[in-house]
Amino acid sequence: MIARHRLAAYGGLAFPLATIGLPLSIYLAPFYAGELHVSLALLGTAMLVARFSDVITDPLIGIISDRWRPRFGRRRIWVAIGVPLLAASVWMLFNPPVGAGLGYFLVWLALVYLAFTATMLPYHAWGGELSTDYAERSRITSARQMFGIAGLIASTLVPAIVLAQPGATSADVLHALGLLMLVALPIFGLLLLAFVPEGRPVATTDAFDLRGSARMLWRNGPFRRLNIVMLIGYAAETFRITITLFFARDVVGLQNIGTVYVLYFIAGFCGVPFWLWLSNRIGKHRALAVAFVLVAVTSLALFLVERGETTLFTALFIAKGFCFGALELLPSSMFADIADIDTAMSRERRQGLIFAVSQMVNKIGQALGQGLSLNLLAFAGFQAAGGSPPDALFWLRVFYCVLPAIVLVAAIWLLLRYPLTATRHARLREALERRDLLAKAGE
Repeated sequence: MIARHRLAAYGGLAFPLATIGLPLSIYLAPFYAGELHVSLALLGTAMLVARFSDVITDPLIGIISDRWRPRFGRRRIWVAIGVPLLAASVWMLFNPPVGAGLGYFLVWLALVYLAFTATMLPYHAWGGELSTDYAERSRITSARQMFGIAGLIASTLVPAIVLAQPGATSADVLHALGLLMLVALPIFGLLLLAFVPEGRPVATTDAFDLRGSARMLWRNGPFRRLNIVMLIGYAAETFRITITLFFARDVVGLQNIGTVYVLYFIAGFCGVPFWLWLSNRIGKHRALAVAFVLVAVTSLALFLVERGETTLFTALFIAKGFCFGALELLPSSMFADIADIDTAMSRERRQGLIFAVSQMVNKIGQALGQGLSLNLLAFAGFQAAGGSPPDALFWLRVFYCVLPAIVLVAAIWLLLRYPLTATRHARLREALERRDLLAKAGE
C-alpha cells in the first residue's frame, strides 16, 4: 500500500490542472464572443480544430514517454517540461491583448492543449504504474480525483467572488484564475517530483511497430469498449457543460453560475468515497453505469425547470455534481487494469500509450461536444450576448437537457456488458507474475 504522504504528493498536481478545464469549457467562449466580439460559430470551429491536433500529439507523447528513459525519469521529465509551458500558454490565453481575435485564440488554445497533454498524459501513466492491485489503483485515482475536484472548487469560488464585485466581467474571472494556476502549478509539481517514485518499467524492444501496436490495441476488447463509452460520455457532458452558462442565464435567470458550481464540485468531492466504495462492491464498470444513469435522469429533470426556479436548478445541479467524481475516478482506474491486458499481449508496459489513446478519444469527444453545441446554438439563432428569441431558448433547453441524456443511454448499455471484472483481473495479474518469475529464472 502506498504511503499517504506519497499518495497526497501524487494527487496534488491534479489541483492546478483542474483549474484549467473549467474556464476553458465555461468562461472562454462567452468572454471571446461576448467581450471581444469573436463569432460564436468560429469559436466553436476553432475549438474543434485545436482539439483534433491532439490526434497527433497524444499518441506521440504517450509513445515517447513509454520508451524514452532519461536518468531524471521517463514520466518525471515531462512534468518538469510541461508545467512551465502550460503556465505560460494559459496565461496568454486567459489574458489576451487589446484587439486579439480568432487567430490569437486558436494559437494559444492549441499551445494550451499541447502543454496540458505533455503534462497530464505522463502524470496519469505514472499513477497507473504505482500499483498493480485492482483496488489500490482505485485508491490512487481517487486521491488524484479528490485533489482535482478541490481544484475545481477553487476555480469556481474564484469566479463567484470576482463576479460578486460590481462591474466584474469574464475577463476579470479569467485573469484571477490564471493567477491561481500560476501559483499552484509549480508548488504541486515540485512536490510530485520530490516525493513520488516511478514504477519499474518493463524491458522494451528497440523498434516500435506503430501498425502492430494499433492492431494489438484494437484486439484488446475492454480497451476498445471503454474508449467508445468515454467518447460518448465526454461528448455528451462537454456538449452540456459548454452551454451551461447560457442555460443558467437565459433559461433559468441565474446570473452568477459560479456559486452553483462551488456546490456542484463540493458534492463531487463528497461523492468520491462513495464511488470508491461502490466500485469495490459491484465492480468499477457497474458503478460507472450507475453514475451515467443518475446523470441522464438529472439532465432530463432540468428540462422541467422554469425561469426563476433557481433553487430547483441548484438542487438538480448538486445531484449531478455528486456523480462527477465517478466520471474521472473509475475510467482512469479501469484503463490501468486494461493496460495489464496489453502487457500480457505485448510483453511491454505501455501505460503512456494506453492513456494517450484514451485521452485522445476523450478529447475528440470534448471537441465534438464543444463544436456541435456552439454551432447548433448559432444555427438556432441564439445570441451569446443575450436577447435571444423564444424559439432559440426552447432549442437551448432541448440541447442542454434532452440530447445529452439520450446519447448516454448507449454508454450505459456498453458498460453493462464490460468483461474485465475484479475476478478476471486477479487471474490476469497471477498469470503475469508467473511469467515474470519464469523469465527471471531463465536469466
